[in-house]
Amino acid sequence: MAFQITPEWLINLPDEMEHRIEDDKLIFWKTGVTVAIAAFSLPEGVSKLELLAQIQQKMPERTLETFVSTKGEVVGLGFTEVLQATNARDRLSLVTFTASDTSCLQTGFFLDDPKDLDWAKSVWEGIIFVPETNQPLEPTPSSGAKG
Repeated sequence: MAFQITPEWLINLPDEMEHRIEDDKLIFWKTGVTVAIAAFSLPEGVSKLELLAQIQQKMPERTLETFVSTKGEVVGLGFTEVLQATNARDRLSLVTFTASDTSCLQTGFFLDDPKDLDWAKSVWEGIIFVPETNQPLEPTPSSGAKG
């Protein structure tokens, strides 16, 4: 099912996932999988490629894999790492950033079973960007037109 995160961003997640808002993030979960999503505007004067380059420089040293994606007007960067838990079992995470010229969607997939990584990557690759348009949907006659 497609969930509208902001007017610009949609994500397809299974219907059976529960969801809530927590600390300005949208959290989806089901047994074995948690997805945390945050949207933000690009900082003034920073392009989407510059933003991803800054994020890449700050990726954890324990990063296992890095992924790069380009699709139309958006670019993406993702990485995997193992999150070590003290009281529970370790989890594999896929953290992604999908950026347009105006905003970025940060999505974290936290997986009990590493076999769910392909599913998480497919959800990330399926994120939909709908650019805001300031153009009228129908042409309007110009005020200076002569008939």
